Order: sequence, then C-alpha cells, then structure tokens
Amino acid sequence: MNEAIFGFLGVLIGACIPWVREEFNERRLRKRHAMYLAARVVCVLDEYVEKCVEVVADDGTIMGQAAVRDENGQESYEPQVPLPDAPDYPDDVDWKSINSNLMYRLLALPNTARETDRYISACSEHAFPPDYEDIFEARGTGYATLGLEALQLAKELRKTIKMPQKNYGKWNPEWNPEKYFEVEISKVEERQASRAASPADLLDRMEA
Repeated sequence: MNEAIFGFLGVLIGACIPWVREEFNERRLRKRHAMYLAARVVCVLDEYVEKCVEVVADDGTIMGQAAVRDENGQESYEPQVPLPDAPDYPDDVDWKSINSNLMYRLLALPNTARETDRYISACSEHAFPPDYEDIFEARGTGYATLGLEALQLAKELRKTIKMPQKNYGKWNPEWNPEKYFEVEISKVEERQASRAASPADLLDRMEA
C-alpha cells in the first residue's frame, strides 16, 4: 500500500516538475521583458515631460518682450513653443509583461495628448488679441496635466523594476517638475475663477 502511494506521489511530482520549470522560466522571461520595456518607455516619458515643461513655460514672450509686434507697433503674445508630438513608444516591447492597469494608462497617454491638442486648437478660435489668454491657459493646463501623468507613469515603471527614480534636482535643487505643473494649473484655475466672478471682464476683452 505504501509502495503504491509513494509510486503515485513520484509520478505526480514527476509530472509537476516540467510545469513548475516552465512557469519559472516564463516568469523570468516576463520579468526580463518588463525591465526592457521600462527602460525604453521611461526614456520616452522623461523626454515628453521636458517638452511639457517647455509648453507650459511658454508665455508668448521673447527675452521678456511680447513675441509679435505689427507695423503699427501693436504688441501681441503668441505661442513660441510648438506642441510636441504625442509619446511614441517603441514597437519591440512586450506590453503583457507589466500590470494591465499600468499598461492601459501608458497606451492611453498618446490619445489623451491628441485630445488635448484638439482642445487647444478649438480654444484658439475663441482667443482674443493681444494676450490670447484662452490659448495660453488651454496650453498651460493641458500640458501640465499631461506632464503630471507622464511623471507618475515614469515613477511607477521605475518602481516596478526597482529602477532608481530620476533626480530632477541634480542641476537645480529647487527644481521640481511635479510641483511646477501643479502650481501652474492652480494659477490658471484662480484666474478663471476670478473672471467668472466678474462677467464684465469678458465684455471688456471683446471691446478691446
């Protein structure tokens, strides 16, 4: 009886060993793919964050002066930084190697960026010179929001594979892109709230 039991256990263990080995190899391969994906995609996100900063910081001036002056000396503020292309991820990565929620957010970011660009384009049709305030506010809040999402995604990817977080204060200890984006969004929201409390402001802008 005991021999039969031991024999059965031996057969069972022998049958399980290949499955365990295959599962182990699959997990190891998935981890390698995840590390490769993170290394490639993080570089794309880091670059995109820098481009978002450039858009948000663009106030339509050159060396502190209005960027445009017409033949009559009338000054106006127009964007100087072109909107960047949506993040373009490499084709040779295995998206199934990472958490499904993280994968979805990463793949959704380019679509969100294109939607933001369309919103900015729509706002430009209703912006008034010389400040074109609606354009700059749409660009500022839109790309600050995109920058925050790209920052968070990069952080989560680095954490997933235990990659060191990026030190944004390497050259300037006070520089914090996350805080910068949040402050710029707050500034726009405060201005919009102030205008909403003063309907006469819109009339003044239309009559200017």
